[in-house]
Amino acid sequence: MPRGYRSSQRRARMTTAIGFIYRSAPAAVAAGVALLFCVIQIIIIPAMPGGLPPAEAQDIIGATTQYTSGGAGPYTVEGEARLLPSRQAAIHIVRVSDAATGLPVDDARVKVLMSLRGSDKAGWAHAISPNVPGLYSATVELGEPGIWETTLLIEQPGGGEYGVGSFTFEVATPTAERSAGFVFLGVAVVLMLGASYLVLQIRRNQRRRRLASGEPSA
Repeated sequence: MPRGYRSSQRRARMTTAIGFIYRSAPAAVAAGVALLFCVIQIIIIPAMPGGLPPAEAQDIIGATTQYTSGGAGPYTVEGEARLLPSRQAAIHIVRVSDAATGLPVDDARVKVLMSLRGSDKAGWAHAISPNVPGLYSATVELGEPGIWETTLLIEQPGGGEYGVGSFTFEVATPTAERSAGFVFLGVAVVLMLGASYLVLQIRRNQRRRRLASGEPSA
């Protein structure tokens, strides 16, 4: 085989290898950056002193449910409530039964009254029955940081209102954790876009060189 032909083959293989490295490196860098972002968000930040899982996870991890029960006129009421940090809201589940028979009551009207301690902010929400006899549910929005108090109010058809049970929730001031996560995500996206642009530029330059040398395009 002629020496010039072998030399030409070696140069072609070297060019192909270098092109592969150029094409693969930016994508590998982008993948590495994305992986690093995931590791920081999922592992490192929660493990840091004072680090917390995402707010949605806090709805489940370490959630504290409050309970109350008592008589309300002709009814027996059992209630439970839990704070949902991700929504700055609290979910209330209320069971109403007839105090004399113990049967579920389907025609009561259940309200959740709420007020922000130390202010004049207050409101209420109807609890809706999810088609389960004697069961009522309401999620109330606690839109501002502070200590919120909620009370169950049971209204009897034909007249009569009975307050029973109360719950207290502390709504924390939103932290920068979520916004920091978006910053990390934005940086990762910018880096990946930059890597993609670099790949396109390298391929464009390679095509120009092929055309200039008369080689066929890949």
